[in-house]
Amino acid sequence: MKMRAFLFVGILSLLAGCSSVSVNTPYVPLNVGDRYGSIEVEAGTPDKPVTMRVFYSQPRELRPDTPVVVVMHGGRRDANVYRDIWGRYAAQYDVLVLAPEISEQDFPTGWGYQAGNWVTRDSSSLDASKGQRIPREQSSFAAVERAFDQVRQEFGLEAEQYDIYGHGGGAQFVHRMVMLWPEARIRTAVAANAGNYTFPDDSLPLRYGLQNTGIDDQSLARSYAQRLVIMLGTADDDPHHRILNRTDVAMAQGPHRLARGKSFYAISKAKAEELGAEFNWEVETVYGVGHDARRMAPAGARLLLANKREPALFSAQ
Repeated sequence: MKMRAFLFVGILSLLAGCSSVSVNTPYVPLNVGDRYGSIEVEAGTPDKPVTMRVFYSQPRELRPDTPVVVVMHGGRRDANVYRDIWGRYAAQYDVLVLAPEISEQDFPTGWGYQAGNWVTRDSSSLDASKGQRIPREQSSFAAVERAFDQVRQEFGLEAEQYDIYGHGGGAQFVHRMVMLWPEARIRTAVAANAGNYTFPDDSLPLRYGLQNTGIDDQSLARSYAQRLVIMLGTADDDPHHRILNRTDVAMAQGPHRLARGKSFYAISKAKAEELGAEFNWEVETVYGVGHDARRMAPAGARLLLANKREPALFSAQ
């Protein structure tokens, strides 16, 4: 699959409030050796074939027991950029970094990527009679799982689980994967600076709630038992950010990303308590960082790969 310039996708991402790398930290390609590369894998189904390009960075020595961390790109679908941002951590922490490209061709618009290709686009209506479920096996969540299997085979890995990280639009994908696909083989998920969240509310459509998703309380309980870290930059608090989703239903979650993340955590925790479910979600704050994928990455890597926490600035209650 040839890399393409997704200008149109970038415009859609701006309209949807989905971001990738901050404009304050422009992408500069790395001069790298054999540890950096990409492969194509089959990540679809017989009914819906998907050839997915997966960018990677290898540790200095790749062994069968090498751990895997999956890094999800933002709305621009610039997986190579996210591989380069995280590439240094492959050698530093002795892991294989994978950055799958969820292409616009296979999973068009934010419905195909950030919302998981879980429901049809008309599900955005507040009219509960609209919207249809898409077969689970055709979701972008399932495609990432199949890509993981293909990469394991390609690199001769024994890993049965993986860690996953996403920023902005990637964080939307990650937290929805935990909520809608709790059987995913994720060890720890980190969703950093998402622009909006899927709340445990059956009256709201996906992306904001669970209407028409087929997710019940039993499935939610499984999701709450997974380890999900909601990572929030303390400076991502601009209510007028140029790509912040400002629809009425998004603004009801909070005036900016920082507030929305805290609200999502609090309401999810209350729902878990109502269900009597185990709750392994956390909030992690990164002091002084705004909506910037590059500056959030070190904290994400420290948490996922070294289990080192940032100073706690907000109560998680």
